[in-house]
Amino acid sequence: MRIKPLESDMPDSKLVDPFGRRITYLRLSVTDRCDFRCTYCMSEDMVFAPRAQILTLEELYAVADAFISLGVKRIRVTGANHWCARA
Repeated sequence: MRIKPLESDMPDSKLVDPFGRRITYLRLSVTDRCDFRCTYCMSEDMVFAPRAQILTLEELYAVADAFISLGVKRIRVTGANHWCARA
């Protein structure tokens, strides 16, 4: 069971959606070539990015670090074949 922290215990996120809700969760995909083809992130006529344009692990870490500095508290890493998280 996950315990949700009280809103007052959470530092203010600098990211806010159009409805005024703080964004504290990020889904970060390591590739666009996931085998599951989840409908929320893959269209039927998907065109894959060239491998040279896929971020390195160091670049993914930098992206995650930047979002953490903006108030993101939870990051789900997705998109790698057999361990794709389907929320």
